[in-house]
Amino acid sequence: MRDKRVKKEPGYSWIKYKGKVHVFSTDDQSSPFLGQIYAELEKLNCKMIEEGYIPDTSSVLHDVEESEKITMRNHHSKKLAIAFG
Repeated sequence: MRDKRVKKEPGYSWIKYKGKVHVFSTDDQSSPFLGQIYAELEKLNCKMIEEGYIPDTSSVLHDVEESEKITMRNHHSKKLAIAFG
């Protein structure tokens, strides 16, 4: 993509909660509820792993360690929106 100077626009996920729309991007740090969101996300991830979930990192194309790929998957905008709701 770099060779062709193609740039990917970031994706967003949103959720309507108590009549207000909340928008999240991957690894979002802008919410005033940041601590609660990431705490809930950690609880959900732990429960998923306990139930046998194995993260598929094959779609993470960044050249980083496997643990970083898992973190990137865990902090996806969809998961942040779900943890918020």
